[in-house]
Amino acid sequence: MSKEADELGLAAATEKVELEHGVEPLSEKDLQLLKLEQELNVKLDSELEKAGDKLLWPKALYFIIPNEFGERFNYYGVRPLFAKFLTRMVGVTSAQGAIYVSYFNAMAYVFPLGGAALSDSFLGKYWTIVSLSVVYALGVILLAVFSVPGLLGYAGVDEKGVQLLPLYSWFVPVVLIAIGTGGIKPCVSAHGGDQYLTHQRKGMDFFFSIFYISINIGALISGSITPIWVQNTECFGRPCYFQPYIMCACVFTVAALIFAFGKPFYRIVPPRGQFLPWLALKTALIGAFKYVKAPAAERKTKKHYLEFATEAMGADIVEETKLLGNVLFAILPIMFYWMVYDQGSDEWYYQYDLMTPASGLPAETFSNINSLLIIIMVPALVPFYRWLESKNIRLSILGRMTIGFSFMCISFLISGILQIKVIEAFDPTDLDDKGYCKSKCLSGWWQVPQWFLLSLGEAMLSPEGLKFTYMNVGKQMRAQSLSFWLLMSSLGNIITAQVGVGIEKNDSFNDYDSVKAKASPDNGISLPAKYFLFTGLAIIANIWFWAWGLFVFEFKDQNATMTGIEGWRDRRRGAKQSEVEATIEVAEVSSDEKKAVEAFP
Repeated sequence: MSKEADELGLAAATEKVELEHGVEPLSEKDLQLLKLEQELNVKLDSELEKAGDKLLWPKALYFIIPNEFGERFNYYGVRPLFAKFLTRMVGVTSAQGAIYVSYFNAMAYVFPLGGAALSDSFLGKYWTIVSLSVVYALGVILLAVFSVPGLLGYAGVDEKGVQLLPLYSWFVPVVLIAIGTGGIKPCVSAHGGDQYLTHQRKGMDFFFSIFYISINIGALISGSITPIWVQNTECFGRPCYFQPYIMCACVFTVAALIFAFGKPFYRIVPPRGQFLPWLALKTALIGAFKYVKAPAAERKTKKHYLEFATEAMGADIVEETKLLGNVLFAILPIMFYWMVYDQGSDEWYYQYDLMTPASGLPAETFSNINSLLIIIMVPALVPFYRWLESKNIRLSILGRMTIGFSFMCISFLISGILQIKVIEAFDPTDLDDKGYCKSKCLSGWWQVPQWFLLSLGEAMLSPEGLKFTYMNVGKQMRAQSLSFWLLMSSLGNIITAQVGVGIEKNDSFNDYDSVKAKASPDNGISLPAKYFLFTGLAIIANIWFWAWGLFVFEFKDQNATMTGIEGWRDRRRGAKQSEVEATIEVAEVSSDEKKAVEAFP
């Protein structure tokens, strides 16, 4: 490419970015990044431009999607085993096991902040994913090795005389797993979105849907294999955790290698070379300080308090920070969604253990109905959204998420009502040698309605949340934005754990002393009041989320709403604009008439 053509291309790209962001001319730093991105991707961008707006599957996805499948196969192959591993191999109560699993979930979803900061600031998405995948693989390998009874000694015996493994044999490996899986989470999805040009919105929408489906296919396959493997296999004289753990480690290692080999096909968005979280924080602090010091008249001249930091930080960073903060405040209530949702992997397992297993399936395998339903529902909802739009019915991305949140609340409410019947029907005299009900307890199939509603809620909220947080921020903050989306899950699990600690010894929420509780497979029973408490908190958060999205949040652009139908605020804003334009037009006409009268002899 000639120097003149290169400069023309950069100028066009610069103008496009400025128009998209609606900011002042880009800073020298951003011009350098834009030029570097153009140089790195000149061949790929040319191919993408030729493919046009209809492009759905760029070559890079042949490496990114299998990687996500393998990573989720690994994650959902080992995580569903944690609750039972802790109660039966380490010897903790079911309430303590739920708390420990919640802490693991919290770690797995707080470490995305670190991965995103490394990615956007210094390493770039590719090298962040590759390096943290090594940490991740090491954690799963250690999890397998440390699960071998006696290798690290024993911490005691339970009431049945069974020797118990030390807690650190589980805790140390899962910390490494949390660092690895958490660190790469926001980078993989953001990296996938980066494989499209800005105007290829249809392709981006397709990618995030396929991305989420690949997650659930991986979860469905591994989640169907590993629990049955543990239930039906013994090694080293105990239930066998070593074999499924090491199998998951092998699958993930292959997936990570596939991703690494795809480097020549990836569009690369270069890191800024500056620590973005600090730049965003500094921008917020400077903007707030100057806003407080500014006279009232000057405040009215600014649309946002962050604009007071423009001179010190540059218009580009101010705009990036503004968009990131806008998204962050919008998604804060989502932490309460995950607070309840993630209890499907512990509380609903414990509930199922008090029921007659559906077709003999263990709880961890039966719960794969969730992944199966997601695989069906996510692609089925796409034509449904298009049908609504064809009928001129607006359902923005935030509207979809609000409805999904509501379905999740209903699902947990139903599970609390079911728990009343489950406890009534549980018969301690009808247990097999593994502690499961034979035939007199309530059937596990009664959990299907709550799993259906939970899955429908997830299909309407979770993949849409990935799109929402990616499309409503600037290019430099995409991984950061996705890390905040994942952080909501961490905060939700921290709330779950803290509430769980607070009510653990409360007889209104947990039963450890009754005959039924002592006979239960998980050393205790969660009472219905516990389910209703979490449901109430989630309903309040859902109302908060709905109100903020309806009355406060402003989308980055019309494309980011994921619907072509204007909302009431858009129409009102358009009406006001029309009034202003009409007033200006009348004023101009009046001025022309006055001049004509003055000129008439």
